[in-house]
Amino acid sequence: MRTAGSVLIAIACSAAIARAQDAPRADMKAIEETIVKTDQDFNDAVGDRDLTRFLSYVAENAIFNGGRPDEVRGRDAVGAAWAQYFAPGGPTLTWSPTRVGVLAGGELGYTVGSWQRLVRAQDGTITETHGNYLTVWRKDAAGRWRAVYDTGSAEP
Repeated sequence: MRTAGSVLIAIACSAAIARAQDAPRADMKAIEETIVKTDQDFNDAVGDRDLTRFLSYVAENAIFNGGRPDEVRGRDAVGAAWAQYFAPGGPTLTWSPTRVGVLAGGELGYTVGSWQRLVRAQDGTITETHGNYLTVWRKDAAGRWRAVYDTGSAEP
């Protein structure tokens, strides 16, 4: 499963490098900052339970949970799969990037970080889950960063 995701990322990275010119390092730093801000805004949309805003960060052809049985493809499918996080009283999901990278040319990047999910059972007990995530971002024709690939793992 991990291999399929790694292959997809390697292919996407190779394609971006093949068609890109090296941008000056100062520009790369600014792009990294923009990607981190986008990732944080993406998280805020979930915290605000704003599905429309959340989906505005998801590419039309995105793959979430790549290579796993619960893989979803496409913006609409991601919205359906994540609907529980936008329902009143639904579980909460927060994440925070700890690392960012940009590939040559500045059109493809990634964030890596940690996430936390809180689920309240009907009896009021709360189950907390933690893990790590990887989101691959691509700049679209309008210059907006959109998530094209997202996956994660839960800590035991």
